[in-house]
Amino acid sequence: MNFVFISPQFPKHYWNFCDRLHKNGVNVLGIGDTPFENLQTELKNSLTEYYFVENLQDYEKVFKAVAFFSFKYGKIDWLESNNEFWLEQDAKLRTEFHITTGEQFENIGRIKNKSAMKKYYALANVPTARLHKITKKILFQKSVIP
Repeated sequence: MNFVFISPQFPKHYWNFCDRLHKNGVNVLGIGDTPFENLQTELKNSLTEYYFVENLQDYEKVFKAVAFFSFKYGKIDWLESNNEFWLEQDAKLRTEFHITTGEQFENIGRIKNKSAMKKYYALANVPTARLHKITKKILFQKSVIP
């Protein structure tokens, strides 16, 4: 099984995910913006291979890294970052590489915004806190104490 882990070095404790995958026989293929020599020893030891990109926000570079792993190791079974910041990029990569585990790009809206998730919780009868969606155009009144 081939598991691409985006940004396995951040936060620091994410090496534990890679370690447990590795201990269960998974090829853990890391893509990150920290040079390999600067990774924690525990993380280095749990990765099958690591691909350094200077900027994880450069989609084309991350795409190239996944393509390299796909060419070298075969079909990618999983791709995750476990980081909310990368939700859209992870989903786009899954869609483009036909990785069927995890959210696909066309469905990312239902988990990207907390307000959109409420509908799915309601369908599953999961109680949630009340929500009041606000916009950026809120005007604040200055209160004056007499």
